[in-house]
Amino acid sequence: MSDTQTPSLKLYFAPRTRSFAALWLLEELGEPYQLESFDFATGRHKQADFLAMHPMGKVPLVLDGGTPVPEIGAMAIYLADRYAAAGLAPAATDGARAEYLRWMFFASAIMEPAFAQQLFKWEVSPSTVAWGSFEQMMDVLADGLAEGPWLLGDTFSAADVAVGNNLVFGQMIGLIPHDGPIGEYLARLKAREAFQRAEVIEMREGERFPVAAE
Repeated sequence: MSDTQTPSLKLYFAPRTRSFAALWLLEELGEPYQLESFDFATGRHKQADFLAMHPMGKVPLVLDGGTPVPEIGAMAIYLADRYAAAGLAPAATDGARAEYLRWMFFASAIMEPAFAQQLFKWEVSPSTVAWGSFEQMMDVLADGLAEGPWLLGDTFSAADVAVGNNLVFGQMIGLIPHDGPIGEYLARLKAREAFQRAEVIEMREGERFPVAAE
């Protein structure tokens, strides 16, 4: 790509949000991208052009050429397939594809509500909700890492970004341990160069848009 050519990928990003997952994913992808970073206080995410691309008015949002891709799970699957040279997803004909997709959906459909249940002390019967319970979610994840180092064994994938980002957040709020198989897995994720590059960008953008004083 020439210095004057605009990258086809663009990430709409806000610091201290789940945007970090998309940032990390793009760093793992290794493709050039633009970063449009903003503070929620500006209302950028509620402007008409943004809502036309992401009706929920949330971040992150990736734009691939003229194609908007909202929702972390969708963008992880889309980008890993679209830019297959990065090796972040098994091909549709690969036997590991089913396990890969299972973990991709586990991140949003199981982990996120289980985290919310634990945080907000929801009293629900495990038999009535898809995520079962926080404890069950943690047990299933630990079992899935038994043959590690990654969710697909020796192969790192976009599923590790989706699941790993949740764990990063969970560790920050005290839900995820620093030891044991899950803590060790998270330490391996944090040691990746792409993760560390994303952290530097997150810190830089956080300084550009600091938390407003109360």
